[in-house]
This record gives sequence, C-alpha cells and structure tokens, in this order.
Amino acid sequence: MKTCMHKMLSGVYALLIGLCLVNPAFAGKTAPAPTVSPLATSLQTLLTEANALKTQVTGVTLAPTTLCGSLLSANKTANTHISNIAKLDSSLAAPLLLDADILKALEDLSAVYVGLGTQVVRLSTDLNTLAATTDQLSIAQGIALTLRLSGDIGLMADRIGEMADKILVMSDNIGLMADRILITQQIQNDNIRLTQQNILTAQTNTLNAVSQIDTSKYNITLSNLLTSATQLEFNMNSVILTASNVASTLASLATDISALKAQVISSDNAVSLDAANSTMTINQTSLQSLVDISGKTAALATAVRGYAVAIEGLNAISATPSLYDSGKSILTMSTDIGIMAGRILEEADLILEMSDNIGLQADQILFTQQLQSQNLAATQTALLQSQQTIINLFLRYGL
Repeated sequence: MKTCMHKMLSGVYALLIGLCLVNPAFAGKTAPAPTVSPLATSLQTLLTEANALKTQVTGVTLAPTTLCGSLLSANKTANTHISNIAKLDSSLAAPLLLDADILKALEDLSAVYVGLGTQVVRLSTDLNTLAATTDQLSIAQGIALTLRLSGDIGLMADRIGEMADKILVMSDNIGLMADRILITQQIQNDNIRLTQQNILTAQTNTLNAVSQIDTSKYNITLSNLLTSATQLEFNMNSVILTASNVASTLASLATDISALKAQVISSDNAVSLDAANSTMTINQTSLQSLVDISGKTAALATAVRGYAVAIEGLNAISATPSLYDSGKSILTMSTDIGIMAGRILEEADLILEMSDNIGLQADQILFTQQLQSQNLAATQTALLQSQQTIINLFLRYGL
C-alpha cells in the first residue's frame, strides 16, 4: 500500500513540475534575468576587440615578401583599440558601482595583453632571423612597425591599468567589493609586469637586428620634470601627519601630484607628436633623465605607501569623515603616480621608435629600458600596498 502511495505522490509531483515548466503561472513569477552594467558591457566590448587583435597578431607570419603588410594592418587595429580605450576612459564619471563583471573584464583584458606581448616576442625573433637574408629597407620598415606594435601593447596595458585605478577612485562600494578588488589589482599588476617584460624582450630582439641605425630637444623639459619631481619628493618626505592635519595635507599633496602628472603627460604627448612625423638621434642625457624621473615616481609611490601606514595608525583617533577623505586622497595619488610611471616608460619607448642611431646606442638603450622596468615594478608594488591598506581600512569601518 505504501509503495503504491509513494508512486502516486511521485506522479503528482512530476505532473506539477511539468506544469511549472510549460506554464510559468503554476510556478509564480520567474526570477528576473541578471543585468550587466553599462560599464561592464563596454569593457566586454573592449575585451572582444583585444582578443580579435591577439588572433590577428598570432596569425602574422613574417617573410621577405610580406614583411610589412601584416604588421601595418596589426598596427592600425591596435591604434583603433587604443582609441576606444581612451573614449571609454573619458566617459567615466563618479559615482560608479563596482561589480564582479567589471572586475572580471579588467582582469581578462590585462591577461590578453600579456598574450599579445608574447606574440610580439615571437615576431621580433622572426625579424631577427630574416635580417640576414632580406634587404635592409624592408628590415628597417619591419623594425619600425614591430617597435611601434610593442609600444602600443604596452600602451594598452597602461591605459587599462589607469582605468582600473580611476574606476576604483570613483566607486562608491569599495567596502562591499574589497576582497575582489584586491584580487583584481594584484592580477592587473602582475599582468602589466609580464607585459612589460615581454615588450622589453621584443625590443631587445629587434635591436639585435639593427646593423646601424638628437633627442636633446627634450633635455630642458625632462630636466624641469626631474626638478619638479625631486622637489615634490622632498616635500612629501618632510610631511608629518597628525589626526588634525591628515585630510587637508593629503588633499594638498594630491593636488601637487596631479600637477606633476599633467607635466609628464604633456611631455609624453609632445614626443608622441614628433614620433608621428619624424625620426631622431638618441641623446644619452635624455635617456638618463627618463630613468631618473622613473626613479622619482618609485620614490613618490614609497612615500604614499608611508602615508597609508600612517593613516592606519591614526584611524583610532581620526573622525570617520577625515579617514574617508584621507583614504580617497591616497587612492587618487596612487592613480596619478601610476599614470606618471606608465607615461614615462611610454615616452622612452617612443624615443626608441623614432631613433636613427639605435645601433650606436644599443647597450645604453637596453640598460635604460631595464632600469625603467625595474622602477615601474617598484612603483607598482608600493602603490598596490597603499591601495590594499586603504581598502582594508574602508572595509573594516564600513566606508
């Protein structure tokens, strides 16, 4: 009897489930489909573009008769992608709400750029092999295009890193997303580091293909930048933060860092304009100034890291609004210093692209690029530590 009853009940349940499947009225209201934020959608569009570029570059095979056409096409696609990144970045406005889709898209983008960097290493190796059997004019064009493509990939990684930091500063729900943000920031920093390592390898390979190949016009601008950065470093290291002055002091320093960032971007833009229309002869003073400035950005990042530690110690006696404002200043300074570090490396890459005396300066160039990469890594490490400290404070106090 019990067995029969069980079979009957099982049949009834199966019937009800079937009715629910074919007629939603039996199941009540269906759950709304999850929505994707407009920012996440835009980032996913960029991700689709980046993957398409990676597929395109992966398909490039260098040969004496087809050396420049495929590289030129890849450069054009890369330029379009960089332009679209800039458009999205310029459209961002506070306040923003972070979600897992946004953070995942940022992670995936940075990973694609690592893959692109690996492909450029492959192309630079192929170019080096072709140099022995291909006419020098074609090789020279291939060198210029390969260097430009490697620089563009570094530019993409930098811009996405800048955008991630900017989104972080603009977000209103850091506390809710803190753990996920920290993971994303760590992945971003690791991927940017890997991308730059790939680019350095590609540049080294390309330089080895050069048998022969005056940026002194930038020396005054770079010298002024170095002076400003040195003064700012001194000012930042002279600060003593207290519960009463922490918010106003950090806000003032954030303004000073923003002004220095504007100078760095202006210098980078000037080199970019020249690189589009001319070639140059590398001047060692220019290279050394860029290394020195990148060292200063690492020092500024270390100072900001010290401020974050100080805020952590002051939080017990600081009012919550003061803590929030100070934390936002730290995140803003971290973003601006990160932008400066990336732009300085971009400027060095551009000077390399436009130079006609690479062969004569090859050893100095490689040494400079290695120092630049080391300074960038030190800067990113300090900035990441600062962000982690502030985000954890926001999480602890529910800000």
